[in-house]
Amino acid sequence: MEKLLELLRATRLKNGISQDYLAVKQGVSSSSVSSWESKGNFPSVDKFFEYAKLLGFTLQEVLALSANAPIEVPKPVGKIEISAYDKASFKRLVVQQLEEEDGQIEFVTTHLK
Repeated sequence: MEKLLELLRATRLKNGISQDYLAVKQGVSSSSVSSWESKGNFPSVDKFFEYAKLLGFTLQEVLALSANAPIEVPKPVGKIEISAYDKASFKRLVVQQLEEEDGQIEFVTTHLK
């Protein structure tokens, strides 16, 4: 989606279209348009497609650009199970593991009954 945002913004700048102009055409504030371009805080789908259309993009082009954007989903590299006989031992093992991995581990705890 970032590539699509960059392309839309670059097209706007290349064509000399101001955020104020787009805002007036869509009935929103210029800070809203700025937020769409810089933060990806998109409005409703209708407003987004209208925004792209004002820049000369067709609905099909926007959908194609969105579909071709790579989706980055972090994948786990492994699974570590820690079993301990008491809470103190468990906490020590977890703290030790976190220190060794610089805090880049996501922990999911399961309480056994």
